[in-house]
Amino acid sequence: MEIRRLATFDGPEAAAWYDAWRSGATADRYAALVTSRDSQLKSLAANATNPNRHREAWGAWNGDSCVGGMLVEWALQENLHRAEIDIAVPPAHRRRGVGAALWTAGLNRARTTGRDTVIAEVHVPRGRELAGWPGGRFALARGFGSALAEERMVLDLPVAEHVLATHDLAKPGYRAETWHGPMPPGSLAALADLTSEMATDVPTGELDVEAARWDAERLGTNQERLTTIGYALVTTVITTDSGEPAGYTQLLVDADGIHVHQDDTYVRKAHRGNRLGAFAKARNVRELVSRHTRTQHIHTWTASTNDAMRTINESFGFRPVEVTHNMESSGH
Repeated sequence: MEIRRLATFDGPEAAAWYDAWRSGATADRYAALVTSRDSQLKSLAANATNPNRHREAWGAWNGDSCVGGMLVEWALQENLHRAEIDIAVPPAHRRRGVGAALWTAGLNRARTTGRDTVIAEVHVPRGRELAGWPGGRFALARGFGSALAEERMVLDLPVAEHVLATHDLAKPGYRAETWHGPMPPGSLAALADLTSEMATDVPTGELDVEAARWDAERLGTNQERLTTIGYALVTTVITTDSGEPAGYTQLLVDADGIHVHQDDTYVRKAHRGNRLGAFAKARNVRELVSRHTRTQHIHTWTASTNDAMRTINESFGFRPVEVTHNMESSGH
């Protein structure tokens, strides 16, 4: 078995790597949100143009056959002590040392960049325990602990009209504006402020993490990049009648046109209690289904301590399907 980094992102080798990685990542999970082949490989190919993160794909190979995939990532502007390692081994190739070999390679790569904290996500279906799930056993055996647990909730589309109508009601003193794709430059500064506030306000549990700071230029570059690699963006911003930004929500439609990632939903503290979060989400879902008629699932993650957002999500019909454990291990 040979462990090597993927050097090209088209052709049979890239396809074999993606198929192995996807097979391992989706095994025994309901409607798993896994980046489509087109978006994943485009993102890796354009890695040098990403000012926020560095990403590498590694594979375990038996000849021309890829028996396991790994992504190694690290941030470039914040959290310079952290690296993320995502290992996925198809069930047919498990318990043969594939994951262990990838882990050793990933850890060595993280060390070469000076990262001493490693994070990983483990998705455990409801009704299963972390220690009894393959990814959980693997991570716990290597010194990881669960620093933040979030419920992955799925909303199957379409949403009944009466549900959307319940939330999509005019709010005196507020108005909503929605954009498809990258936002115009003049609108980015307000959203950047909201995004930075959310990064400091969102529950992080025991994770050793530094909140990202966004400005208009960084946010605009990120939106353009997401579009380039195949995502469609739907963003709704709520402002007061005087123009003060009060909250926002954003959806990312995968290149497959089926899966949708609920990226952010945030309302400033001074404006909470007016059901603006539900209002923004309802307006954004309406816009989503009007343009993207093939979508089937919206995925969101809600921390166990975030009762308000869980209540909003449940009112739309989101249902919990698994727990995502944000695993962390220091001192590597």
